[in-house]
Amino acid sequence: MMRQLLKLLLCCCLQVSAAAHSSTHDQNNRQRLDSYYLYDKDALPFQEVLNVAQQVVSDRHLYSENTIAKAFALLSEIAFARGNAAAALQFAQYGNEVGSNNVELQLNLLLQVARAYYAQGNYIALKDTAHQAAWLSEQAQNINYHLQALAYSVVAYALSADYALAIAELSKVERLLNQNQNSVDQITLLEIIAEAHFNLAEYENSIELLKRVVKLRSELAKTSAMARTFQLMALAYYQLQQYDDAYNAFWQSLQFSKQYQLDIRAAFAELGLGQVLYQQQKYTQAKAHLLSADATFKQNNLTSHKLSVKISLAKVFYALSQESEAEQHLLSAQLLAENVTLTADQIELYAMLTDYHLLYGQLPQAIDTQSQYLKHYQSFYPKASVKQSLATAAKKTRDKTKQLALNLAEQSQLRIEYSEKYYQQQTLITVLSVALTSLFVGIIFWRLRQHQQQRSHNYQQLEISKTYLAQPAATKRWYQQQYKIARKYQYDIVVAYLVVTNWQELSFHFNAKTLADVSAALATIVNEHLDDEDYAGIISDGEYLFLCPHQTTTQVSTKFEAIKKAIKTRFFANLGDYSVNISLSIDSPSVQDIDPYVFLSRISESIDPV
Repeated sequence: MMRQLLKLLLCCCLQVSAAAHSSTHDQNNRQRLDSYYLYDKDALPFQEVLNVAQQVVSDRHLYSENTIAKAFALLSEIAFARGNAAAALQFAQYGNEVGSNNVELQLNLLLQVARAYYAQGNYIALKDTAHQAAWLSEQAQNINYHLQALAYSVVAYALSADYALAIAELSKVERLLNQNQNSVDQITLLEIIAEAHFNLAEYENSIELLKRVVKLRSELAKTSAMARTFQLMALAYYQLQQYDDAYNAFWQSLQFSKQYQLDIRAAFAELGLGQVLYQQQKYTQAKAHLLSADATFKQNNLTSHKLSVKISLAKVFYALSQESEAEQHLLSAQLLAENVTLTADQIELYAMLTDYHLLYGQLPQAIDTQSQYLKHYQSFYPKASVKQSLATAAKKTRDKTKQLALNLAEQSQLRIEYSEKYYQQQTLITVLSVALTSLFVGIIFWRLRQHQQQRSHNYQQLEISKTYLAQPAATKRWYQQQYKIARKYQYDIVVAYLVVTNWQELSFHFNAKTLADVSAALATIVNEHLDDEDYAGIISDGEYLFLCPHQTTTQVSTKFEAIKKAIKTRFFANLGDYSVNISLSIDSPSVQDIDPYVFLSRISESIDPV
């Protein structure tokens, strides 16, 4: 009897000990998961997060709804970072279905669903999800998630050919962003806005935003998602047919993918490299990259992307005159297309299949594939047409607000053309009234406007003279001429050489317009401090040459001390945190300095930092 009691007591102790251990383990998982959820998503330790999240999901009956939802959110984040949009969508949907009472967590999961829908090309679902997230975030007064949801709405409208709505929403996003820059995840939002611009065919704007994202990621050491940023940039360059830039961006994406072991992201980069090399007629190199991408997509069962690879491989093998291999990939692509919603880039498959069937005299099949091509082409062509018109409008103006207004006006004009006759008449009456009023006002103020235009013209001429410096060819001509005249008539001259030491760095970070503004500002400072008899000109970008006749080095040094001070104190607003750094060398040639260019070489080597 005593022995049985001891056994029973021992069993109870073991059960209590196991329950205590299990409770401690569950509590530890919960704390670690809460900690990981608060991590910056670019700093997540993938494998550790996977281990904890999978344990929570496997034993979900032991955890609260919020904890389970966080586990699915983290699993979705990791899947998307690795390039697996299908898995990211599934995890986010599971998390959304858990029913968490945490509004911020619900919003995060909804935006993860929207992001995955976009990656998969499911634009109708993207629009519905974005609207739901926008409404919920507005109710919760969460400006960060609200802006992201609105940005996804822009993408959805653009991809659904609702361009007027897309541009209106984009204008709203950019206005709210300007008002709340300190309250949002700028990197995530900028990438979404860049995608919106991409889908509106505003590829230059998209690239400009993505360059800012790259700069932010580099400065904040958030480089784990850099592969996707460079991939988006490469796609924009590809659309602009800037294949060298596209190749470099895809190559950067591949390097970051390998660094962080993102196999699917690496496959996207390999696919892009293959397509670029095909356009550059480097078919053997293109084949190697495409075969590598094909293997990864096959391993991860990514059918849509595998279809893109098969189409590209068929084109490459045809270009290499390897018809049997090309036909093998072409027919494989045909089978894959039966279960995939084609994108605009993939419909060329049917044109290729038409040529294939015609080659073998298979007329019924050729007619069928040609009709398939026409059907798909007609569904995409209106979008391509409107995108092209938007791209053309964007090139005609530098002002972003004006560009948005032009695009909105274009959409308004399309609506007017299909309105009922009554509204057409009302519009015509309004337009005629405005025209007559404008004509009347124009007649009254005609003389005044003429006078203002003349004043504006005179002012512009004055401004141009202030910002003008001789160009390199003219600079070399007057330098050699004045140098030789001074030697011939034996009067004093002083030569000054000024260089912007960080010009290459500025060129890397800023566009041509910004650099032109900086050059104009430097020219204005120089012209304000030099005398009429002094010569000033540009040698090359960031390098300036000056020649001051009948003056001593001391007199010229005084001038350039004032120039240096003016440059140092000048605020270049368009450079942000960057400044203009200069170095200067001043000297007067002696009797032994016969050759002007030898003398110039000597003073340029003896330049001192300012």
